[in-house]
Amino acid sequence: MLIDKKYVPRHEKSFIVCHWLNAFSFLMLFLTALPLYADTFRFLYDIFGAHTLQILHRVFAVVFIATPLIGMLIARKGFGTLAKEVLSFDKDDMVFMQKFPPELIGVHPSGMPKQTFYNGGEKMNISLQAIIWLLLVVSGLVIWFGNGLISKETLAWMIPLHSIAAGIGFAAAIGHIYLAASVNPDSMRGMQEGNIDARYASAHHGKWIDELIAKGEITREEVDKAIGINQEKPNKKIG
Repeated sequence: MLIDKKYVPRHEKSFIVCHWLNAFSFLMLFLTALPLYADTFRFLYDIFGAHTLQILHRVFAVVFIATPLIGMLIARKGFGTLAKEVLSFDKDDMVFMQKFPPELIGVHPSGMPKQTFYNGGEKMNISLQAIIWLLLVVSGLVIWFGNGLISKETLAWMIPLHSIAAGIGFAAAIGHIYLAASVNPDSMRGMQEGNIDARYASAHHGKWIDELIAKGEITREEVDKAIGINQEKPNKKIG
């Protein structure tokens, strides 16, 4: 059943909490490390002290590491769906990636194949973020605890690896924020309220909507009615 006759249930609350906690901890890790890389941010040392920022960096590192691990227990449905989706990248996802560029300027291309719970672009982003998480965690733990336990050569490699992973992760996060907040603001509701507009869901996650209908969780009639209610916000198309 749709919520308020127009929203499709999407994310459980525990999954949403894990998402924002992970995002916040990554941001704080990035900020507390900035003075190490740019003199422009040395003022943070003057305000908080280098030792305090180092402690905060480690505190948020623990949160960053623990969040997805705990999430697998308290938000099993959400993380299970995430893993299943990433491992099911198919030809429709490949077509999505080819047709995706116009989405960057808010234009929904014509001929886009129906997508599942996560579309091809989201699957790519999730895969990248998972790799970044692993690289940051492994390299960070080695830097934190490896002194005296591993060779200096290995430790020396971990520092640039950690920095590069953080930089790529930050760039990916900026792109993710831009798409969610500017290009597809309807998707942001999913990570705020746990549900998304039926019109948006049908346009961007058609296979998922078909699955929900097949399971009897929603009906085609109520989806069509919800789309009709929201015709004042039609999806742009090209082609």
